[in-house]
Amino acid sequence: MTDKSPIENTPLTATRIEQVEQDLRFWADKPIDISFDPKGTPLFSMIELARSYARRSVVLADAIRLLLAKNHIVPAAVLGRALIETVAMGCLYLHDMGRLIAAKDRDRLESKLARFYAGVKGKKIDPVHVMDAMRHLEKIDVAYVEYLDRKYALFTHLMEMLKASGEDVDESFGEIVSVIRTYNRLSEVSHPNGTGTQFLFPDESNETEAVKEARTRFRMASLIAIWHGRHLVAALEQRADLPERYRMEFGTG
Repeated sequence: MTDKSPIENTPLTATRIEQVEQDLRFWADKPIDISFDPKGTPLFSMIELARSYARRSVVLADAIRLLLAKNHIVPAAVLGRALIETVAMGCLYLHDMGRLIAAKDRDRLESKLARFYAGVKGKKIDPVHVMDAMRHLEKIDVAYVEYLDRKYALFTHLMEMLKASGEDVDESFGEIVSVIRTYNRLSEVSHPNGTGTQFLFPDESNETEAVKEARTRFRMASLIAIWHGRHLVAALEQRADLPERYRMEFGTG
């Protein structure tokens, strides 16, 4: 038996998360269709990597759903953390590709692409650090939440719905869905500390209400991780014209 979280008990939020999953799947399955011959350029690899972030996100989201269906909260939280990192890296990648094309800096563009595409810690090509990606995602997320609530009062409305459903929520909706807050919360159980081990895997005789509430909280955080996939969807949409912009600045061949 599973104890659904407030997110799952509110149809509007549940539907929005499902829409993010559909949008991610669209980009994951979208063929690479460049309107000109990209031979002599890194464009195929550039677009392939962008799609790969979406495909990895879809697989992680699917696995989270399967684990939550079995009430396996800890592995779902571990994958939720990995999903947020994937979204963050994909967003930073697309931002950097667009920024360096606009700067007309082909050498730096190809160097940065190599770091995203082939970087391995301790090897010749140094990878992009995940925390650089997380800092970039946090900036995007804060601006996004403020914009939506200012323009549509979306999160205010969702918070009212949660409270009306009888949920005891002591945070603002912006706090609940904050990407860095969600990431930090998922990290609590991704590491085998007290919260992620004894507290969530107690003896049957010690199944307290506090333990059940903790499972619900981390269950919700795992689902919110899927919701944050919207940032990757937005980045993919905004940078869909990378091949054309590349050709405009550098030509082909």
